[in-house]
Amino acid sequence: MGLFGRKLGSVQVEVSTHCQLNCLMCPKSIFRKDWVYEHMDLDTFRNVPFKLFKYAHLQGWGEPLLNPNIIEMIEIAKREGCSVGITTNGVLLQEFAKDLANAGIDLVAVSIASPKPEEHRKIRGCNLYEILEGVRLISKYGIPKIVVTTIMMKDTVKNLPELIKIARDYGVGDVIANNLDYIPSEDLEKLKVFSNEEDKEVTKILEDAKNVAKIAGVNLVIKPIKLEECLVCAENPIKNCLITVDGNVAPCVYLHLPTRSEIIRRIFLGREVRIPKLYFGNLNEKSFKEIWNGKGYKEFRNAFIRRLSVVPGFDFEFPELPNVCKTCYKAYSV
Repeated sequence: MGLFGRKLGSVQVEVSTHCQLNCLMCPKSIFRKDWVYEHMDLDTFRNVPFKLFKYAHLQGWGEPLLNPNIIEMIEIAKREGCSVGITTNGVLLQEFAKDLANAGIDLVAVSIASPKPEEHRKIRGCNLYEILEGVRLISKYGIPKIVVTTIMMKDTVKNLPELIKIARDYGVGDVIANNLDYIPSEDLEKLKVFSNEEDKEVTKILEDAKNVAKIAGVNLVIKPIKLEECLVCAENPIKNCLITVDGNVAPCVYLHLPTRSEIIRRIFLGREVRIPKLYFGNLNEKSFKEIWNGKGYKEFRNAFIRRLSVVPGFDFEFPELPNVCKTCYKAYSV
C-alpha cells in the first residue's frame, strides 16, 4: 500500500541518458555539448519504492535498452508488484525481444517518426524496417501491450493514417499521437501543430486518422491541438513523479534535463524561457517518504490540489500554476 493507504500512480525512472540516435526534435541533439551521459546504477534503482506505485515507466531523456542492467531492473520492479513499461527508439528491439518478454514487461512503446522510411531516417537517423521487424518480434513473444508513439509535426502529421495501418499490420493495437510539447529551439517551434486557434487542415487529417483507426481496430489516442489551460496536466504531479538518472526526485520529466546547467531552456509562445530545474531530494541521501512528505514538495502538489478544489460556475479565478509550470505546454492540455 502507498503512503496514504493506497498506491500512488506512476513513477518514471530515467534509467539512462545515453542514446545512439540524434533525433531532430530531441533536446539531446540541441544541447549535446552540455549533455551528461549516464546509466542509472542498480543501487540507485533499488532505492526506488516500486511497491508504492501502480506503474513504473523505465525511460526519461534517453534510450533505456542501452542500460546494461535493464532486464534486471524490469525484474526488480515486477517483484515489487509494479506494472512496468518502457519507451524505446526500437533500434535494439530485435536483440532484446525475448529477454523483455521473459522479464515480464507489461508495455513496450516504440517511437516512430513517420511511416515513410526516408522521412523516418531524416528525423530519427535509423532504419524504419529494422524497427518494425523488432515490433513484429515482440508481438510474436506475446508482450501484453505494444504501443506505437509518434510526435505530430507539420511535415509528418499528414502521414498519421498510414502509420496506423502499418502499426496494425505489425501486430500493434495502440497508437499515441503526441505533440511536440517540449520545444528546445526556435527552429522546432515552427514544426508544432498545436496553437491557440484551430487548424482546419490538421483537424481534417486527425479526423481521417480516427476513422482509419476505427476500421483497423486500433486504439488511437491523439493529444489535443488547441491550447487550453488545464487544472492539472497529464503528468499529474499530485500522484506521479520522476526519478532522474542520478536519483533526484522531480515532479515530471519537463522539470528535468540531464545537462550540466541548472537551467532548462525552452521556447514558449515564440519566446525563449529559462526556468530552474526542480528537484526535491535525492534517493541516495533520503528515503522517498521523506522527500515526498517534505514541505517544499507538499507545497508544490498542493498548488494543483487547490486548483482541483475550485467549484466551476463561481466568479473567481483558479489558483495560479507554480511559476515553473506557467510556461510549459503540458499545462495547456497539449
